Amino acid sequence: MSSARLDRLERDLRAARTSYDRVTASADAWQQNQRRLAATRGRRNRWWLGTAAALVAVALVGGAATLSGRGPASGPPAGGGDDPFSTQYLLGEPVELERVTIDGEPTVHEAALSDMTGQGPNLCDRFVSASSEAGGCTTRESTADDPKVAFDWLSGTEGGGDIRGVLAGVDSRAAAVRIWMSNGNATAARLHPGGWDGTRLFALTVPASGPRPQRLVATGRDGNVLQAVDLPARFGDQWLAPSSACAGNRVAERVPDGDVLPNAYIALGTSDARISIRAAADDTTNACLELRPTAVAGAYVAGSLAVIVLAPEVERVEITDGGTVLRELVPTRVTGSPWALVEDIDKRRSPDAEIVAYDRHGLELDREFMRQRPSP
Repeated sequence: MSSARLDRLERDLRAARTSYDRVTASADAWQQNQRRLAATRGRRNRWWLGTAAALVAVALVGGAATLSGRGPASGPPAGGGDDPFSTQYLLGEPVELERVTIDGEPTVHEAALSDMTGQGPNLCDRFVSASSEAGGCTTRESTADDPKVAFDWLSGTEGGGDIRGVLAGVDSRAAAVRIWMSNGNATAARLHPGGWDGTRLFALTVPASGPRPQRLVATGRDGNVLQAVDLPARFGDQWLAPSSACAGNRVAERVPDGDVLPNAYIALGTSDARISIRAAADDTTNACLELRPTAVAGAYVAGSLAVIVLAPEVERVEITDGGTVLRELVPTRVTGSPWALVEDIDKRRSPDAEIVAYDRHGLELDREFMRQRPSP
């Protein structure tokens, strides 16, 4: 059986399952450390076994992070409850996700799937050193059995604003996960067996002072895109260091050949783009484009020239009209940003023209009408 058929079969089986009930951690469990290590909004129910201390000397080398530090362990969480890493709850052996340093001590970041109620697995992680232990649990996504969802568990952690940490578990269809950073670099996540239903786990912790994770892309056995997640859309605007191109604080730019008209100057921010289209020597149009977290992030049309901003997983674009393919275009990567660009010239563009984005295997990721207008 082909890999594509295996993926389709697994999607159908997952869609047919009954979703597990969710487990909610007590709010009292936050009392020990909410001052410094806070889970980002809505996705993670955290309980901590240790008291948090100030974070210092965070360094990133080759996609891995060194993190300092948390204080000594202070016993069970304030709200009481059992340890999800107890043998009777584990669905698989704990796996090592990262090696970090806490207060100068070598520390291992571990994770495991744990079922404390018989109602389904949580993804639980902990940082373990010779003198301290701290950790928490993430509930399974309510939509985890949807065939469009590959990230069954996903959470993000901030340490007093000093770090950004991503913890996730993907389903059995996912052969790889690519982590796109805010500076346009990408790293392959190290996937570890979760011990339940073929799931696999990964984590990445980085200093907030450097490039931060911006987008996760899970792909199947053939490299087909299963799901992409825009982390600022998931965890809030402050997940990335705010950089607005429209306010003059660009992270990347594309400068046109001034002798070729029409052309476009494009400045990219973390969530917007400033576009200046020059149709003729004395005809320039400027606009601010707010970017969406979708594969087709946005488009701006001025005269015969259209500028399209795309997510990094897009490998090919078609411009269509009434189902007829007018042009096929390949995105251009921009140094310093994960966003990609396409420029399309059409002197007689239909108001019904559409942008259709595809992955490397020709699977449709997104489509939008080209007539979308930017912010003034």
